[in-house]
Amino acid sequence: MKTLKLTIKDFGPDRYYTDRYYDGPVDVTDFDGNIEIDTGGDRCRFKTSVNASGYIKSSGALYADGSVESGDYIESGGDINSGGYIKATRGISSGCGISSVGYIKSFGDIKSIDYINSSGCDINSGGHISSNGDIKAGDIHSGGHIISGGYIKSGGDINSGRYIFSADFVDSAGYIKSVGYVYTKGLVTCKKLTSGGVASGKLVETTLVDQAC
Repeated sequence: MKTLKLTIKDFGPDRYYTDRYYDGPVDVTDFDGNIEIDTGGDRCRFKTSVNASGYIKSSGALYADGSVESGDYIESGGDINSGGYIKATRGISSGCGISSVGYIKSFGDIKSIDYINSSGCDINSGGHISSNGDIKAGDIHSGGHIISGGYIKSGGDINSGRYIFSADFVDSAGYIKSVGYVYTKGLVTCKKLTSGGVASGKLVETTLVDQAC
């Protein structure tokens, strides 16, 4: 499989922005192969989507005005920030935060040194979801555990194939389903905990509160 290697020379200044945008001749919206970006740790930006049949790997932060999609894995030494969705067949890994206007989906692990934020859309992982910061999305589904160094907040359901751990609180506007226990220092708030139990923290089921009222 061929590999497209981009350096800082492939990113030119934009008249409206201080960031350097990709202005190379190769179409990265549908590239058949791998994409490796080495900008010396500087942030790289794309005015389009970045779509590769292979992996996408960046030494620094990776920003795209469109979506970021890989037939393999996505790995960045800094933030991964997408104006669309972020999708990888294997895993998604960031040396800082992961932020998307659309959904974040991986058949493998989703791992961030900082936050994971999907602007009201879903986070769906076939493996683990792990963040040293906050995790915030619509529905949050994981085939493995969900670990957050901050809070976990969902506008929908939270579903974990193993356990759920939060260093702060867990808040779901829907249901929480966990094969293992939920561990948190604060409240575990949801309509109902349909499976699993709360090993630490206090459970508040809002459907029971509504019925009491």
